[in-house]
Amino acid sequence: MSNLSEPTMAGEEGCVEHFVEIARTLVNDWPRFSPMLEPNAASRGIAAFKAELRSRAFADFCVDYAEKAICTDGLTVDYYIGSTVVEIALNLRDPNSEFERGILKCIMAMGNLHAITRLLFLAKPGARARCNTPTRRALAAWAEREQGLVVDVIEFGPTSEGILDTNDE
Repeated sequence: MSNLSEPTMAGEEGCVEHFVEIARTLVNDWPRFSPMLEPNAASRGIAAFKAELRSRAFADFCVDYAEKAICTDGLTVDYYIGSTVVEIALNLRDPNSEFERGILKCIMAMGNLHAITRLLFLAKPGARARCNTPTRRALAAWAEREQGLVVDVIEFGPTSEGILDTNDE
């Protein structure tokens, strides 16, 4: 089991949903978020965005859930809240993205006795469609069936709020 603090808000799901709302509010408030949505925007402003998100989340939760090492080899995830891993994966729509790596990190952490049941990607518009390809749907379905890991994708930006549902195949 993890030695991290348990979520301090009403239940883990409420804590994760509140975190998503913090991120959504930051996206709306962040003056430099739109340029980060452009193709090949790689790291332009992403580090500052992540730092501000971490600061706002800590201010609300009084617990730092960010940059948690979940594997003995030092692999980290952006956020680890209860049994949910949240990855800020703004480039998830790109072909070589964090999708497969995020699933692998969670499965490796589960092997280290972390009770992870959900992987939530917060991404740019287009990520949901990219993750809805047969290969990625099959990987997400396998992770849920064989490992008990549910993979979700929420998009931020002009066409916000998409969730990958592996049950609609």
